[in-house]
Amino acid sequence: MRTIAAVAFLLLGFPVLSLAAEKRPTVAVLDLQANGASKELTSAVAGVTANELDRLGVFKVITSEAIRSMLAFEKQKQMLGCTDAGCVAELGGALGADYLISGKVSRLAASAGVPESLTLELTLSSVKTGQREGSAIESARSEGELVGKVGRAVGKVVSRVLSGRSGTLVVASTEAGAVVKVDEQVKGTTPLQGAIALPSGPHALAVEKEGFVAFQKEVQVFPGKLTEERAALAPSPDFIREYESRQKKLRVGAWVATGVAVAGVAAAVLLQANANQLYGNESTPGTFLYDRSKLQNGVTSEGGVDLRAEATQLSTEISQSQTLTWVAVGVAAAGAATATYLWIAGDDPNRYARYRVEVAAGVAPLPGGLYASLAFTY
Repeated sequence: MRTIAAVAFLLLGFPVLSLAAEKRPTVAVLDLQANGASKELTSAVAGVTANELDRLGVFKVITSEAIRSMLAFEKQKQMLGCTDAGCVAELGGALGADYLISGKVSRLAASAGVPESLTLELTLSSVKTGQREGSAIESARSEGELVGKVGRAVGKVVSRVLSGRSGTLVVASTEAGAVVKVDEQVKGTTPLQGAIALPSGPHALAVEKEGFVAFQKEVQVFPGKLTEERAALAPSPDFIREYESRQKKLRVGAWVATGVAVAGVAAAVLLQANANQLYGNESTPGTFLYDRSKLQNGVTSEGGVDLRAEATQLSTEISQSQTLTWVAVGVAAAGAATATYLWIAGDDPNRYARYRVEVAAGVAPLPGGLYASLAFTY
């Protein structure tokens, strides 16, 4: 084993020195063992594992293909057969790696009504300590499904290492009240208060709200950096119809209430003006002040008009006008309050017009036959 390590070091040469200078930890992906699974599937899973590690943007990755190009095949077989801590440390040192990923792909035959399944087992080992730093197991019913789960297995196996290399994620959305999920865990509703602290690497972001098509995206979080993501939610056709119907009613109600408020103010102004005119002054005949002034001077009639009776009638009309003025003011205030609420509670009925689905069909006569057209707009 010591001889193999020395050969590996000589074969690696300058790449080992350059990798050691990297600030990012180095992970070597060893060939996975095939336990009943085909070599093609096992090789593909190992390749996808290396790609997923590289996508994290945290590690320097040495693929199994690169290892095979550095070491003779027989020597690699001997090296990959090691399982004890000392052997792992020696192998990692020879490759210039900080961590090693090993594992196996197993095919479990169907039995007792249980269908055939495939299992991926990954293990992350520290070269420095020779200890296991993480492990993951994923099962699937088909090869395609298993390959699709490699990313999740890689995320699990390196989660412990990444926990000390975290970043932050800020999520904004075009819709308030949308549920924000990161890696299937609820982080709150929009608008979120502050950033979300996450281990560095890719994370599955989902923003969901009833009536909207869920926003789903894989976002990359980098160590010590802030990542911003804006989720644009697209409403469903049913939501658009309900929204437009509700907002149109609110908008009509707002205009009606505004009209009532304006009419109430106008009526109050006119009624108060009429009351002021009836109240008049001491020099204008036919007004309350004029009649009261004459009565105070002992004049009870003028031009055949009973000034006392006229003053009483004018006083009643003035009182009625002032009462109606206050009623109009109340109506105007109620209309204004209702209009204010409806304008605030309501929204633009055409807010989601760009998402509206329209279907247009037409038939046009042409020489020799008919031409039919069907158009969709979303």
